[in-house]
Amino acid sequence: MMRKQLLTLLLVFLVAGLAGCTVAPMQPAGSTTGMSEMAGADAMATEAPLPEPEPGKLTIVDVRARPAPLVGGTGAVYFTVLNGLDTAVQLVSAASPAANVVETHETIAENGVMKMIPQLDGYPIPAGEALVLKPGGKHIMLIDIVKSLEPGDEVNLTVNFDNGDSMELTVPVLDMQMNMPMNMEKPAAAGDMAEHGDMAPSDLMLSPETKAAINGLPLDDVYSINEALNAGGTLDPAVALTTLDALMEQVNGVSWPVELEESIGTMKMKAEMLRGAIEGDDMAAAGPLAAELHDLLHEIEMHATE
Repeated sequence: MMRKQLLTLLLVFLVAGLAGCTVAPMQPAGSTTGMSEMAGADAMATEAPLPEPEPGKLTIVDVRARPAPLVGGTGAVYFTVLNGLDTAVQLVSAASPAANVVETHETIAENGVMKMIPQLDGYPIPAGEALVLKPGGKHIMLIDIVKSLEPGDEVNLTVNFDNGDSMELTVPVLDMQMNMPMNMEKPAAAGDMAEHGDMAPSDLMLSPETKAAINGLPLDDVYSINEALNAGGTLDPAVALTTLDALMEQVNGVSWPVELEESIGTMKMKAEMLRGAIEGDDMAAAGPLAAELHDLLHEIEMHATE
């Protein structure tokens, strides 16, 4: 009798437990601004199955951007393209009024260090398949953003394909709450991290190659421009322009690790602005820009000594 009562109670609890389970609905494939309710766990949660492409159509779902608090810095946009066409297409470019430069990028692991690699040809999407842009992988890079992007903001983005199609997206900025691994020297899967987490200098673990690249920059020559403009020195504009050109050439020739990307992007923007001010003989603007560039380069240089 006792066993029968226990069995009955067990069945009651089991039925009650099953009754409390729910299944989250899948995003409809036809939405161009669809988003997951769980985007805050983007980089850590188990990925949900992708919707099936709608036959005969290109559709974009799961659109979002990460916050980017620094004007002149970088941001990133993520989404999924579903190719329901019977032929492959290529996502070739994107454009946005939110940034002066928009590029197709991919984060890869190289010798245990995550690096940001521009994908100049964009991304292929085979017929009947999907292209997933996500943190730690392929993404649309916003460079030199014109204003800070805070959670709740929206970004307009145009996505272009090689078949002539273009799509206009309204991209919400979400607080994705993603964390950068503390030790960048250890091998890590690309999906285990965000591209552009904020890191204190003590968190950076740069490879010897990256430190050598920093030390190889013409730092002293750039610092001399700041001294000439702000410390009573004499500026030779031709030499200054040559120095800034050399700085940009060397910086653009390096695949910088992801944890330095925002600092490098801001530094490049300031260097270009300083070059324009000197070339235009606008020394009133050149002085503050030289000071800002000095501070940015000094901060980057300090990472090479850690």
